[in-house]
Amino acid sequence: MASRPGLPLNLRRIFPLLSLCAALGTSPFALAQAAEDAAFVAATVPVAVPSPPLSLNEHPQIRADVFRLLGYARGDYTQGDTLIALQVLDSMRSLEHIRRTMLPDGRSVLASINPGTHGAQRAAMLFDPQRKLLALALVNGHCQHDIGDAVPACLPSTHAVLTVFLPPGTEDEMAAPLLVWARQLPPMLAQAAPEQRQSIAVVEYITTRPGQPGWEPRNLPPGFPPSLLHLLLPAAELTGSTSGGKLIAAAGTAGMPTETAEAGDAPLPDTSVSLRSHADFHWVLNTYARLAKGAQVQGHDDKVVFTGNDASGRYTVTLREPGTKDSVLITVASWRTK
Repeated sequence: MASRPGLPLNLRRIFPLLSLCAALGTSPFALAQAAEDAAFVAATVPVAVPSPPLSLNEHPQIRADVFRLLGYARGDYTQGDTLIALQVLDSMRSLEHIRRTMLPDGRSVLASINPGTHGAQRAAMLFDPQRKLLALALVNGHCQHDIGDAVPACLPSTHAVLTVFLPPGTEDEMAAPLLVWARQLPPMLAQAAPEQRQSIAVVEYITTRPGQPGWEPRNLPPGFPPSLLHLLLPAAELTGSTSGGKLIAAAGTAGMPTETAEAGDAPLPDTSVSLRSHADFHWVLNTYARLAKGAQVQGHDDKVVFTGNDASGRYTVTLREPGTKDSVLITVASWRTK
């Protein structure tokens, strides 16, 4: 797996030998697994949809929990070279399939599916009794999106992968309930012929590195002032930059909207960097009020511009909240003193 900004590198893989387990039939192993599955299903109930309807991927607390665990790492799971957090959230966006399982020890599993795949892509969260997120699980096909491909290439459903994401210092065994969850196929998948039915061929455990920045200094455009580096949030993805009036697209962001400096009648910036944060807009605004202390502030609601000066010249920081209100677009632009 290629190294990318924030990529979790501590990977352990287990091959469940599902075909062998099936061949054992009524062996003690198979019987124990069947009892475990039955107990899990009996403890699973649909979750009432709130009013107004809000899916798990839209819930602010769920989104915050997912990004807190995964950070801004990228990977190839349900999509190619995309933020892993967004792939997980996309795999739990069905309102109709939200399920909660209460475990005997007070922990709980909250899960949903990507309805566009009938649940072939699905995700679950394991919480402790105080509702602290302990682990995440994603059923996926290790999808990769090559340049020129209309859709990503994924493993066949009979060789699906269960990826379990764990915070640093957590033992793999703690996430055992998520393995039981993954064996419970959504109704549409369970109706498939046995030879076409989805099965988990590999279980992989990944220890996350949530504190890793979502970009690297080498990704910045030539001439970007070192004095403005503190204005670039580490917990954000780099979506593009400019240098000398030329746009430089960030790797893995083709087709994504970017926020660039608005020229109007003013000269174009010498350099600019565009970031995307998935934190709350007001949190980002308050953060920049501290980072750009002394700068002039203009705007309100969904767009705010900070304007200031330092040793390198004039700079602006533009914050914009898109209509979807699921992220904040940030542009740091610099005009050098001539």
